[in-house]
Amino acid sequence: AAGAEYTIAYGLNVPGGVGQFKVLQIIRASGGDAIAVSEEALQATLSEVWHSKGWWLGPEGAACLAALPQLLDQGLIQAGDEVVAFNTGSLEKYLPSLRHLL
Repeated sequence: AAGAEYTIAYGLNVPGGVGQFKVLQIIRASGGDAIAVSEEALQATLSEVWHSKGWWLGPEGAACLAALPQLLDQGLIQAGDEVVAFNTGSLEKYLPSLRHLL
């Protein structure tokens, strides 16, 4: 999450990651963009998606959805655009530390 020394999406906070240069290459080659989301937005989205959809998103997947309002506000996507958001994990492994959000 943006500016966070700690994030519940610890799968996004990997020190010394080995693939970050590839991610940047893909973003640049595709003309894509990357943005940061606040820890508060990430947590609110995780809770909202659980309560409204019953989806067991991992925090990393919730971060993708939490970015959508910013992308709309910045004009990077438009209402009606088809957008793919990846969720690569389950909330289940995070339950002990995130149950308070549900």
